Amino acid sequence: MPAQPQISANFRLDLAQEPSTQLDLKEFQRELAEKIRKFASIDDIRMLLVCGASADEEITLGLRPLHYACHADYFEAAKLLLVRGAKVDSINAGGYTPMHMCAERGNYRLIKLLLDYSARVCFVVETENQFPIRDSVDEPLRMAIRRGHFGCARLLLENGADPNARYFDGPEICHVPPTETQFLTLLLTAGADPNVFDRDGLTPLMKACRMKEKGLKAIQILLDHGADINAIARPKQDLKTALHYAVLSGSTDLVQLLVENGASTQMPADYDRATPLDLAVLTDNPEMVNILLGAGANPNAMHSLVGSPLHFACSRTPISQRAEIIEILLKHGADVNLSKRYEDGAILKSPLVEYFRQREETDFRIVKLFFSYGGQMVMRSPARDPRGQLRNLIRLFAAHPKLFESIIELGEQFDRNALERLPIPDTIKEHLMKRTTNPRSLMQIARSNLRSSIPRFSPDSVARLPLPSTLKNYLLGVSVSR
Repeated sequence: MPAQPQISANFRLDLAQEPSTQLDLKEFQRELAEKIRKFASIDDIRMLLVCGASADEEITLGLRPLHYACHADYFEAAKLLLVRGAKVDSINAGGYTPMHMCAERGNYRLIKLLLDYSARVCFVVETENQFPIRDSVDEPLRMAIRRGHFGCARLLLENGADPNARYFDGPEICHVPPTETQFLTLLLTAGADPNVFDRDGLTPLMKACRMKEKGLKAIQILLDHGADINAIARPKQDLKTALHYAVLSGSTDLVQLLVENGASTQMPADYDRATPLDLAVLTDNPEMVNILLGAGANPNAMHSLVGSPLHFACSRTPISQRAEIIEILLKHGADVNLSKRYEDGAILKSPLVEYFRQREETDFRIVKLFFSYGGQMVMRSPARDPRGQLRNLIRLFAAHPKLFESIIELGEQFDRNALERLPIPDTIKEHLMKRTTNPRSLMQIARSNLRSSIPRFSPDSVARLPLPSTLKNYLLGVSVSR
Protein backbone atom coordinates (compact mmCIF):
# COMPACT_ATOMS: atom_id res chain seq x y z
CA MET A 1 0.00 0.00 0.00
CA PRO A 2 1.51 3.36 -1.02
CA ALA A 3 2.40 5.81 1.75
CA GLN A 4 -0.08 8.64 2.39
CA PRO A 5 1.17 12.16 1.62
CA GLN A 6 2.17 14.27 4.61
CA ILE A 7 0.17 17.50 4.76
CA SER A 8 -0.74 20.07 7.39
CA ALA A 9 -3.16 19.07 10.11
CA ASN A 10 -5.83 21.62 9.19
CA PHE A 11 -6.33 20.24 5.68
CA ARG A 12 -10.10 19.95 5.20
CA LEU A 13 -10.23 17.21 2.57
CA ASP A 14 -9.23 13.61 2.52
CA LEU A 15 -6.46 13.90 0.02
CA ALA A 16 -5.61 10.24 0.05
CA GLN A 17 -8.07 9.75 -2.79
CA GLU A 18 -7.73 11.07 -6.31
CA PRO A 19 -10.73 13.27 -7.27
CA SER A 20 -13.15 10.90 -8.93
CA THR A 21 -15.93 13.35 -9.78
CA GLN A 22 -16.31 16.88 -11.02
CA LEU A 23 -17.66 17.78 -7.59
CA ASP A 24 -14.44 16.54 -5.99
CA LEU A 25 -12.40 18.70 -8.38
CA LYS A 26 -14.45 21.79 -7.52
CA GLU A 27 -13.78 21.16 -3.85
CA PHE A 28 -10.08 20.86 -4.53
CA GLN A 29 -10.16 24.09 -6.56
CA ARG A 30 -11.99 25.98 -3.83
CA GLU A 31 -9.50 24.70 -1.28
CA LEU A 32 -6.63 25.77 -3.53
CA ALA A 33 -8.11 29.26 -3.87
CA GLU A 34 -8.48 29.50 -0.11
CA LYS A 35 -4.89 28.42 0.46
CA ILE A 36 -3.64 31.05 -1.98
CA ARG A 37 -5.85 33.75 -0.51
CA LYS A 38 -4.58 33.03 3.01
CA PHE A 39 -0.94 32.79 1.93
CA ALA A 40 -0.60 29.17 2.94
CA SER A 41 2.88 27.72 2.61
CA ILE A 42 4.11 26.75 -0.82
CA ASP A 43 4.48 23.18 0.44
CA ASP A 44 0.76 23.07 1.29
CA ILE A 45 -0.16 24.44 -2.13
CA ARG A 46 2.22 22.04 -3.88
CA MET A 47 0.77 19.09 -1.95
CA LEU A 48 -2.75 20.15 -2.89
CA LEU A 49 -1.73 20.16 -6.54
CA VAL A 50 -0.13 16.75 -6.16
CA CYS A 51 -3.26 15.34 -4.58
CA GLY A 52 -5.67 16.43 -7.29
CA ALA A 53 -6.12 20.20 -7.51
CA SER A 54 -5.49 21.73 -10.93
CA ALA A 55 -3.19 24.68 -11.64
CA ASP A 56 -5.51 25.87 -14.40
CA GLU A 57 -9.07 24.68 -13.76
CA GLU A 58 -11.78 27.27 -13.16
CA ILE A 59 -12.78 27.99 -9.57
CA THR A 60 -15.72 30.32 -10.15
CA LEU A 61 -16.81 32.85 -12.80
CA GLY A 62 -13.81 32.05 -14.95
CA LEU A 63 -11.36 32.75 -12.13
CA ARG A 64 -8.45 30.35 -12.05
CA PRO A 65 -5.78 29.79 -9.40
CA LEU A 66 -3.40 32.18 -11.17
CA HIS A 67 -6.00 34.95 -10.89
CA TYR A 68 -6.11 34.40 -7.14
CA ALA A 69 -2.33 34.40 -6.82
CA CYS A 70 -2.02 37.63 -8.83
CA HIS A 71 -4.83 39.31 -6.90
CA ALA A 72 -3.14 38.39 -3.60
CA ASP A 73 0.33 39.34 -4.92
CA TYR A 74 1.54 35.88 -3.91
CA PHE A 75 4.62 35.62 -6.11
CA GLU A 76 5.76 32.12 -5.11
CA ALA A 77 2.28 30.68 -5.62
CA ALA A 78 1.97 32.28 -9.05
CA LYS A 79 5.37 30.94 -10.07
CA LEU A 80 4.43 27.43 -8.91
CA LEU A 81 1.14 27.55 -10.81
CA LEU A 82 2.87 28.66 -14.00
CA VAL A 83 5.41 25.86 -13.66
CA ARG A 84 2.50 23.43 -13.21
CA GLY A 85 0.85 24.57 -16.43
CA ALA A 86 -1.39 27.52 -15.55
CA LYS A 87 -2.33 29.45 -18.69
CA VAL A 88 -0.79 32.89 -18.38
CA ASP A 89 -3.54 34.67 -20.39
CA SER A 90 -6.63 32.97 -18.99
CA ILE A 91 -9.62 35.34 -18.91
CA ASN A 92 -12.31 35.40 -16.22
CA ALA A 93 -15.98 36.18 -16.77
CA GLY A 94 -15.30 39.90 -16.29
CA GLY A 95 -12.59 40.00 -18.96
CA TYR A 96 -9.65 40.12 -16.54
CA THR A 97 -6.44 38.23 -17.21
CA PRO A 98 -3.81 37.76 -14.48
CA MET A 99 -1.96 40.67 -16.14
CA HIS A 100 -4.98 42.95 -15.65
CA MET A 101 -5.08 42.07 -11.96
CA CYS A 102 -1.38 42.71 -11.46
CA ALA A 103 -1.52 46.02 -13.31
CA GLU A 104 -4.53 47.23 -11.35
CA ARG A 105 -2.99 46.28 -8.00
CA GLY A 106 0.55 47.40 -8.82
CA ASN A 107 2.15 43.97 -8.48
CA TYR A 108 5.39 44.79 -10.28
CA ARG A 109 7.28 41.52 -9.61
CA LEU A 110 4.33 39.49 -10.77
CA ILE A 111 4.07 41.48 -13.99
CA LYS A 112 7.71 40.64 -14.70
CA LEU A 113 6.99 36.99 -13.93
CA LEU A 114 4.01 36.93 -16.28
CA LEU A 115 6.11 38.59 -18.97
CA ASP A 116 8.71 35.85 -18.56
CA TYR A 117 5.93 33.46 -19.57
CA SER A 118 5.02 35.65 -22.59
CA ALA A 119 1.89 37.15 -21.08
CA ARG A 120 -0.12 39.42 -23.31
CA VAL A 121 -0.02 43.13 -22.35
CA CYS A 122 -2.00 44.70 -25.21
CA PHE A 123 -5.63 43.83 -25.90
CA VAL A 124 -6.41 46.59 -28.41
CA VAL A 125 -8.77 45.56 -31.20
CA GLU A 126 -8.15 47.41 -34.46
CA THR A 127 -11.11 49.59 -35.42
CA GLU A 128 -11.82 52.67 -37.52
CA ASN A 129 -14.05 54.04 -34.78
CA GLN A 130 -12.40 57.02 -33.13
CA PHE A 131 -14.23 56.37 -29.86
CA PRO A 132 -14.86 52.62 -29.75
CA ILE A 133 -17.10 50.87 -27.25
CA ARG A 134 -14.89 48.12 -25.86
CA ASP A 135 -16.27 44.62 -25.35
CA SER A 136 -13.61 43.93 -22.75
CA VAL A 137 -12.19 45.71 -19.73
CA ASP A 138 -9.63 48.51 -19.97
CA GLU A 139 -6.07 47.84 -20.99
CA PRO A 140 -3.65 46.79 -18.22
CA LEU A 141 -1.78 50.04 -18.96
CA ARG A 142 -4.92 52.10 -18.29
CA MET A 143 -5.45 50.28 -14.99
CA ALA A 144 -1.87 50.85 -13.87
CA ILE A 145 -2.00 54.56 -14.71
CA ARG A 146 -5.40 55.07 -13.12
CA ARG A 147 -4.16 53.53 -9.85
CA GLY A 148 -0.89 55.47 -9.94
CA HIS A 149 1.45 52.51 -10.44
CA PHE A 150 4.19 54.26 -12.41
CA GLY A 151 6.72 51.43 -12.44
CA CYS A 152 4.11 48.97 -13.65
CA ALA A 153 2.97 51.35 -16.40
CA ARG A 154 6.53 51.84 -17.60
CA LEU A 155 7.17 48.09 -17.60
CA LEU A 156 4.02 47.49 -19.64
CA LEU A 157 4.99 50.14 -22.19
CA GLU A 158 8.47 48.65 -22.48
CA ASN A 159 6.87 45.32 -23.32
CA GLY A 160 4.34 46.29 -25.96
CA ALA A 161 1.48 48.19 -24.32
CA ASP A 162 -0.15 50.66 -26.72
CA PRO A 163 0.27 54.31 -25.56
CA ASN A 164 -2.46 55.31 -28.06
CA ALA A 165 -5.12 52.80 -27.05
CA ARG A 166 -8.56 54.27 -27.77
CA TYR A 167 -11.58 54.24 -25.49
CA PHE A 168 -15.12 55.53 -25.73
CA ASP A 169 -14.08 58.75 -23.95
CA GLY A 170 -10.89 59.23 -25.92
CA PRO A 171 -7.34 57.92 -26.35
CA GLU A 172 -5.12 56.87 -23.47
CA ILE A 173 -3.39 60.21 -22.97
CA CYS A 174 -6.72 62.02 -22.70
CA HIS A 175 -7.46 60.06 -19.52
CA VAL A 176 -4.37 61.36 -17.74
CA PRO A 177 -5.09 64.48 -15.63
CA PRO A 178 -2.76 67.38 -16.55
CA THR A 179 -1.46 67.39 -12.99
CA GLU A 180 -0.12 63.83 -13.46
CA THR A 181 2.92 65.05 -15.38
CA GLN A 182 4.98 61.93 -14.64
CA PHE A 183 2.49 59.72 -16.48
CA LEU A 184 2.05 62.34 -19.20
CA THR A 185 5.79 62.30 -19.89
CA LEU A 186 5.84 58.50 -19.77
CA LEU A 187 3.14 58.17 -22.43
CA LEU A 188 4.59 60.86 -24.68
CA THR A 189 8.05 59.34 -24.48
CA ALA A 190 6.53 55.99 -25.45
CA GLY A 191 4.93 57.52 -28.54
CA ALA A 192 1.54 58.83 -27.44
CA ASP A 193 0.07 61.37 -29.88
CA PRO A 194 -0.23 64.76 -28.09
CA ASN A 195 -2.71 66.09 -30.66
CA VAL A 196 -5.60 63.67 -30.20
CA PHE A 197 -9.07 64.81 -29.16
CA ASP A 198 -11.19 63.29 -26.42
CA ARG A 199 -14.90 62.70 -26.82
CA ASP A 200 -15.61 66.22 -25.53
CA GLY A 201 -13.55 67.69 -28.37
CA LEU A 202 -10.49 68.76 -26.37
CA THR A 203 -6.80 68.03 -26.80
CA PRO A 204 -4.56 67.34 -23.77
CA LEU A 205 -3.08 70.82 -24.20
CA MET A 206 -6.50 72.46 -24.03
CA LYS A 207 -7.34 70.50 -20.89
CA ALA A 208 -4.08 71.59 -19.31
CA CYS A 209 -4.86 75.23 -20.12
CA ARG A 210 -8.09 74.96 -18.15
CA MET A 211 -6.08 74.16 -15.01
CA LYS A 212 -4.63 77.67 -14.61
CA GLU A 213 -1.12 77.64 -13.07
CA LYS A 214 -1.54 73.97 -12.14
CA GLY A 215 -1.33 73.14 -15.83
CA LEU A 216 1.88 75.04 -16.61
CA LYS A 217 4.21 72.05 -16.27
CA ALA A 218 1.95 69.82 -18.35
CA ILE A 219 1.71 72.49 -21.04
CA GLN A 220 5.48 72.73 -21.35
CA ILE A 221 5.79 68.93 -21.50
CA LEU A 222 3.15 68.70 -24.22
CA LEU A 223 4.74 71.49 -26.24
CA ASP A 224 8.15 69.84 -25.93
CA HIS A 225 6.62 66.68 -27.43
CA GLY A 226 5.02 68.38 -30.42
CA ALA A 227 1.58 69.47 -29.23
CA ASP A 228 -0.13 71.76 -31.76
CA ILE A 229 -0.51 75.01 -29.87
CA ASN A 230 -3.00 76.38 -32.42
CA ALA A 231 -5.26 73.34 -32.76
CA ILE A 232 -8.97 74.20 -32.76
CA ALA A 233 -11.39 72.30 -30.54
CA ARG A 234 -14.41 70.48 -31.93
CA PRO A 235 -17.66 72.42 -32.54
CA LYS A 236 -19.18 71.26 -29.25
CA GLN A 237 -16.43 73.32 -27.57
CA ASP A 238 -17.17 76.38 -29.74
CA LEU A 239 -13.99 75.90 -31.78
CA LYS A 240 -11.78 77.33 -29.07
CA THR A 241 -7.98 77.11 -29.08
CA ALA A 242 -5.62 76.50 -26.18
CA LEU A 243 -5.21 80.28 -25.99
CA HIS A 244 -8.97 80.70 -25.51
CA TYR A 245 -8.86 78.36 -22.52
CA ALA A 246 -5.78 80.08 -21.12
CA VAL A 247 -7.56 83.44 -21.29
CA LEU A 248 -10.68 81.99 -19.65
CA SER A 249 -8.51 80.55 -16.86
CA GLY A 250 -7.51 84.09 -15.91
CA SER A 251 -3.82 83.19 -15.69
CA THR A 252 -1.62 85.81 -17.34
CA ASP A 253 1.43 83.57 -16.80
CA LEU A 254 -0.29 80.85 -18.79
CA VAL A 255 -1.21 83.21 -21.61
CA GLN A 256 2.32 84.58 -21.69
CA LEU A 257 3.74 81.05 -21.92
CA LEU A 258 1.50 80.18 -24.87
CA VAL A 259 2.25 83.41 -26.69
CA GLU A 260 5.99 82.91 -26.23
CA ASN A 261 5.66 79.41 -27.69
CA GLY A 262 3.89 80.53 -30.84
CA ALA A 263 0.20 80.67 -29.97
CA SER A 264 -1.55 82.72 -32.63
CA THR A 265 -3.59 85.67 -31.40
CA GLN A 266 -5.25 85.93 -34.83
CA MET A 267 -8.04 83.64 -35.95
CA PRO A 268 -8.76 82.48 -39.54
CA ALA A 269 -10.82 84.85 -41.70
CA ASP A 270 -13.84 82.52 -41.69
CA TYR A 271 -13.79 82.05 -37.91
CA ASP A 272 -17.19 83.08 -36.50
CA ARG A 273 -16.70 82.89 -32.74
CA ALA A 274 -15.27 85.14 -30.04
CA THR A 275 -11.49 85.50 -30.26
CA PRO A 276 -9.09 85.21 -27.29
CA LEU A 277 -8.94 89.01 -27.22
CA ASP A 278 -12.74 89.22 -27.13
CA LEU A 279 -12.75 86.84 -24.16
CA ALA A 280 -10.05 88.83 -22.38
CA VAL A 281 -12.31 91.88 -22.66
CA LEU A 282 -15.37 89.99 -21.42
CA THR A 283 -13.47 88.52 -18.47
CA ASP A 284 -12.58 92.04 -17.34
CA ASN A 285 -8.81 91.56 -17.49
CA PRO A 286 -6.86 94.62 -18.71
CA GLU A 287 -3.49 92.91 -18.23
CA MET A 288 -4.59 90.01 -20.40
CA VAL A 289 -5.86 92.43 -23.06
CA ASN A 290 -2.50 94.19 -23.04
CA ILE A 291 -0.54 90.93 -23.39
CA LEU A 292 -2.61 89.76 -26.36
CA LEU A 293 -2.43 93.10 -28.14
CA GLY A 294 1.32 93.20 -27.55
CA ALA A 295 1.53 89.74 -29.13
CA GLY A 296 -0.19 90.90 -32.30
CA ALA A 297 -3.91 90.50 -31.65
CA ASN A 298 -5.96 92.61 -34.06
CA PRO A 299 -8.09 95.12 -32.10
CA ASN A 300 -10.36 95.56 -35.12
CA ALA A 301 -10.98 91.90 -35.96
CA MET A 302 -14.68 91.06 -36.21
CA HIS A 303 -15.35 87.33 -36.00
CA SER A 304 -18.76 87.36 -34.34
CA LEU A 305 -22.02 89.22 -34.70
CA VAL A 306 -21.10 91.29 -31.63
CA GLY A 307 -18.28 92.92 -33.58
CA SER A 308 -14.75 93.93 -32.60
CA PRO A 309 -13.15 93.74 -29.14
CA LEU A 310 -14.14 97.38 -28.70
CA HIS A 311 -17.76 96.43 -29.40
CA PHE A 312 -17.47 93.78 -26.68
CA ALA A 313 -16.08 96.41 -24.30
CA CYS A 314 -19.07 98.65 -25.04
CA SER A 315 -21.66 95.90 -24.54
CA ARG A 316 -23.94 95.47 -21.55
CA THR A 317 -21.70 92.80 -20.05
CA PRO A 318 -20.72 93.84 -16.50
CA ILE A 319 -17.09 94.98 -16.79
CA SER A 320 -15.71 96.82 -13.78
CA GLN A 321 -12.53 97.97 -15.56
CA ARG A 322 -14.26 99.04 -18.76
CA ALA A 323 -12.50 102.40 -19.07
CA GLU A 324 -9.04 100.84 -18.63
CA ILE A 325 -9.77 98.14 -21.20
CA ILE A 326 -11.18 100.61 -23.72
CA GLU A 327 -8.14 102.85 -23.33
CA ILE A 328 -5.77 99.91 -23.93
CA LEU A 329 -7.70 98.92 -27.05
CA LEU A 330 -7.70 102.47 -28.39
CA LYS A 331 -3.97 102.89 -27.74
CA HIS A 332 -3.36 99.77 -29.82
CA GLY A 333 -5.34 101.06 -32.76
CA ALA A 334 -8.95 100.06 -32.10
CA ASP A 335 -11.27 101.99 -34.43
CA VAL A 336 -14.00 103.76 -32.48
CA ASN A 337 -15.94 104.32 -35.74
CA LEU A 338 -15.70 100.73 -36.99
CA SER A 339 -18.91 99.35 -38.50
CA LYS A 340 -20.06 96.63 -40.88
CA ARG A 341 -22.91 95.87 -43.25
CA TYR A 342 -23.75 92.17 -43.51
CA GLU A 343 -24.97 90.35 -46.59
CA ASP A 344 -28.46 89.99 -45.11
CA GLY A 345 -28.72 93.76 -44.75
CA ALA A 346 -28.05 93.90 -41.01
CA ILE A 347 -25.87 96.76 -39.82
CA LEU A 348 -23.27 96.58 -37.07
CA LYS A 349 -23.13 100.06 -35.58
CA SER A 350 -19.93 101.72 -34.45
CA PRO A 351 -18.64 101.12 -30.90
CA LEU A 352 -19.37 104.76 -30.06
CA VAL A 353 -23.01 104.38 -31.10
CA GLU A 354 -23.28 101.08 -29.21
CA TYR A 355 -21.77 102.57 -26.07
CA PHE A 356 -24.40 105.28 -25.79
CA ARG A 357 -27.17 102.86 -26.80
CA GLN A 358 -26.26 100.17 -24.26
CA ARG A 359 -25.58 102.35 -21.25
CA GLU A 360 -28.03 103.63 -18.68
CA GLU A 361 -25.16 105.45 -16.97
CA THR A 362 -22.48 107.22 -19.01
CA ASP A 363 -18.86 107.19 -17.89
CA PHE A 364 -17.41 110.54 -18.93
CA ARG A 365 -13.88 109.13 -18.91
CA ILE A 366 -14.91 106.75 -21.67
CA VAL A 367 -16.69 109.46 -23.65
CA LYS A 368 -13.55 111.61 -23.55
CA LEU A 369 -11.48 108.63 -24.67
CA PHE A 370 -13.76 108.05 -27.64
CA PHE A 371 -13.63 111.71 -28.64
CA SER A 372 -9.85 111.94 -28.23
CA TYR A 373 -9.35 108.88 -30.46
CA GLY A 374 -11.36 110.26 -33.35
CA GLY A 375 -14.94 109.37 -32.46
CA GLN A 376 -17.34 110.79 -35.05
CA MET A 377 -20.67 112.25 -33.94
CA VAL A 378 -22.69 111.81 -37.13
CA MET A 379 -26.13 113.37 -36.80
CA ARG A 380 -28.00 110.87 -38.91
CA SER A 381 -30.23 107.90 -38.23
CA PRO A 382 -28.24 104.71 -37.50
CA ALA A 383 -30.39 103.02 -40.13
CA ARG A 384 -28.83 105.36 -42.70
CA ASP A 385 -25.34 105.49 -41.24
CA PRO A 386 -23.90 103.00 -38.68
CA ARG A 387 -22.19 105.96 -37.00
CA GLY A 388 -25.49 107.79 -36.63
CA GLN A 389 -26.22 109.12 -33.14
CA LEU A 390 -29.67 110.67 -33.54
CA ARG A 391 -31.52 107.99 -31.58
CA ASN A 392 -29.06 108.34 -28.72
CA LEU A 393 -29.63 112.10 -28.57
CA ILE A 394 -33.09 111.67 -27.05
CA ARG A 395 -31.79 109.87 -23.97
CA LEU A 396 -28.66 111.99 -23.69
CA PHE A 397 -30.71 115.19 -23.80
CA ALA A 398 -32.74 114.06 -20.78
CA ALA A 399 -29.94 112.44 -18.77
CA HIS A 400 -26.84 114.50 -19.61
CA PRO A 401 -27.68 117.93 -21.02
CA LYS A 402 -24.06 119.19 -20.91
CA LEU A 403 -22.81 116.10 -22.69
CA PHE A 404 -25.61 116.63 -25.18
CA GLU A 405 -24.21 120.10 -25.95
CA SER A 406 -20.67 118.73 -26.34
CA ILE A 407 -21.91 116.12 -28.78
CA ILE A 408 -23.73 118.74 -30.80
CA GLU A 409 -20.52 120.80 -30.92
CA LEU A 410 -18.69 117.82 -32.41
CA GLY A 411 -21.65 116.94 -34.61
CA GLU A 412 -21.35 116.57 -38.37
CA GLN A 413 -23.54 115.57 -41.31
CA PHE A 414 -26.78 116.81 -39.72
CA ASP A 415 -29.79 115.10 -41.36
CA ARG A 416 -32.61 117.67 -41.51
CA ASN A 417 -35.38 115.20 -42.33
CA ALA A 418 -34.38 112.87 -39.51
CA LEU A 419 -34.11 115.80 -37.08
CA GLU A 420 -37.64 116.91 -37.88
CA ARG A 421 -38.95 113.51 -36.78
CA LEU A 422 -36.92 113.47 -33.56
CA PRO A 423 -39.20 113.58 -30.45
CA ILE A 424 -37.35 116.29 -28.49
CA PRO A 425 -38.51 119.72 -27.25
CA ASP A 426 -39.06 122.28 -29.98
CA THR A 427 -36.44 124.67 -28.57
CA ILE A 428 -33.74 121.99 -28.85
CA LYS A 429 -35.02 120.84 -32.21
CA GLU A 430 -34.89 124.39 -33.53
CA HIS A 431 -31.34 124.72 -32.25
CA LEU A 432 -30.37 121.53 -34.09
CA MET A 433 -32.19 122.49 -37.25
CA LYS A 434 -30.10 125.65 -37.48
CA ARG A 435 -27.06 123.39 -37.75
CA THR A 436 -28.43 122.09 -41.04
CA THR A 437 -28.73 125.55 -42.56
CA ASN A 438 -26.12 127.76 -40.87
CA PRO A 439 -22.52 127.29 -41.96
CA ARG A 440 -20.09 125.94 -39.37
CA SER A 441 -17.42 128.20 -37.90
CA LEU A 442 -13.90 128.09 -39.30
CA MET A 443 -12.69 126.48 -36.05
CA GLN A 444 -15.27 123.72 -36.35
CA ILE A 445 -14.35 123.12 -39.98
CA ALA A 446 -10.63 123.08 -39.14
CA ARG A 447 -11.21 120.68 -36.27
CA SER A 448 -13.32 118.35 -38.40
CA ASN A 449 -10.77 118.34 -41.22
CA LEU A 450 -7.83 117.73 -38.90
CA ARG A 451 -9.61 114.93 -37.02
CA SER A 452 -10.41 113.15 -40.28
CA SER A 453 -7.06 113.72 -42.00
CA ILE A 454 -4.62 112.68 -39.26
CA PRO A 455 -3.85 108.95 -39.55
CA ARG A 456 -4.80 107.11 -36.37
CA PHE A 457 -6.03 110.23 -34.64
CA SER A 458 -5.05 110.03 -30.98
CA PRO A 459 -3.74 112.13 -28.08
CA ASP A 460 -0.19 111.19 -29.11
CA SER A 461 -0.65 112.36 -32.69
CA VAL A 462 -2.23 115.63 -31.52
CA ALA A 463 0.54 116.16 -28.96
CA ARG A 464 3.05 116.35 -31.80
CA LEU A 465 1.19 119.21 -33.52
CA PRO A 466 2.66 122.74 -33.12
CA LEU A 467 -0.47 124.07 -31.39
CA PRO A 468 -1.23 125.65 -28.01
CA SER A 469 -2.60 123.24 -25.40
CA THR A 470 -6.01 124.93 -25.51
CA LEU A 471 -6.36 124.25 -29.21
CA LYS A 472 -5.09 120.70 -28.74
CA ASN A 473 -7.83 120.06 -26.19
CA TYR A 474 -10.38 121.60 -28.53
CA LEU A 475 -9.14 119.37 -31.34
CA LEU A 476 -9.38 116.28 -29.11
CA GLY A 477 -12.89 117.23 -28.04
CA VAL A 478 -12.07 116.60 -24.37
CA SER A 479 -13.93 119.62 -23.03
CA VAL A 480 -16.83 117.32 -22.17
CA SER A 481 -18.44 118.18 -18.85
CA ARG A 482 -21.15 116.67 -16.73
